[in-house]
Amino acid sequence: MKIENKVVCLVGSTKPEWRRKYREVLEAMTLMGNAVFTVVWFRGDFKGDFEARRPLMEQVHFLKIQTSDVVVCIDHEAVGEHTALEMEYARSLGKVVCFFDEVEGDLSE
Repeated sequence: MKIENKVVCLVGSTKPEWRRKYREVLEAMTLMGNAVFTVVWFRGDFKGDFEARRPLMEQVHFLKIQTSDVVVCIDHEAVGEHTALEMEYARSLGKVVCFFDEVEGDLSE
């Protein structure tokens, strides 16, 4: 699947071990000419009462999905219950949903 000049929202696990993969996908999708929404915090990064802020952060992330043309999951292994919910929500809005390994483009640069 070729994705160029689109608004893209990245989804996937926010466990710290996925930080590098998010960065890789963000860079690649940006170099393909896309505007990319991604996560702001990974688990453990948030300073303050995370649980108090969770509803707002989830609301903002779903707004990013609504605004996007395409939703890209960073990796098949990065899908948990919440990521699956986000992907299903995107599909219900008629968004294109795919995994990063399905994206075509020159990722070698």
